[in-house]
Amino acid sequence: MAYEERGSVMQGGIPPQRAAGPTERPTPARRRRWLTPGLVLLTLTIILLGAAAGGVSAQVLPKPHVARAEILYAIDVSQQGGDPFRQDRQLSTQLVLLQNRAVLGPIAQKQGRLFADLERDVDASVVQNSTVIQIEANGDSDEAALQTLQAVVDGYLAIAGQPTAMSRNLGTLLEQARQNTAALNTREQQLIPEVLAGKTPQATLDDTRTQRNASLEFEKAIQARINEVGLTGQAGSAAQLLTAPYVLPEPAIPRWATYGALGALIGTIVAGLMLFAGAMSATPRPPKTPRTTLSS
Repeated sequence: MAYEERGSVMQGGIPPQRAAGPTERPTPARRRRWLTPGLVLLTLTIILLGAAAGGVSAQVLPKPHVARAEILYAIDVSQQGGDPFRQDRQLSTQLVLLQNRAVLGPIAQKQGRLFADLERDVDASVVQNSTVIQIEANGDSDEAALQTLQAVVDGYLAIAGQPTAMSRNLGTLLEQARQNTAALNTREQQLIPEVLAGKTPQATLDDTRTQRNASLEFEKAIQARINEVGLTGQAGSAAQLLTAPYVLPEPAIPRWATYGALGALIGTIVAGLMLFAGAMSATPRPPKTPRTTLSS
């Protein structure tokens, strides 16, 4: 009888699972209360400290002084062949020129500053969908910013207004044509009394007048070409001052409010991370299931 009971217990050589006693049953883990009044108070304190730190920083940090000017860079569309990329390259070239040593170098030397320092204080950009170049300069005061910007604008316009190689060549040809026309006019006036006196043949006077007329036509052709490409002082430089330098006004929102809001945002992020860490640590873990040892 005992053998049969043992056989029923040891079927297949595997002992049956024994029911756990009342003292061995796992008790469910209780969820701890993590959002305590102290943690809420700490969170609010961090946010308020962040806002206060931002407001104090706005008072301690130096006030920015920025001056702005605008330059209109006229581009002849007919000369671009309808290529917008060529126009963009021209404008990009002007931006490079504005922050080049050719413009900023003399200013930095006059102010006793390093070129790199002045370069960081000067910024140039193209207003969207336009050929207007916006220039800004920073300074320790409004007057300093205005002086720096005015020097940059003057230096750039002086270089941008210089004639190119083509304009110089056309100008030289025009001057030579004018001198040749004037010389032929003088020669004509000298030949007229000689022809009337019979000392000089009429053909010589006619040939001089023909040369004079050809020189006049050449002179007109050069002038027309100069006016067409707009490379002389008569047509003006492609770059011209659109808005004189002025100091940017104070923003509508005070600095202390902006910095305070930024500090409060940073404090909120820090406090949120702390709350998230507290919630994760308070989450109960599932109980471990005891392993069953198999006997042969």
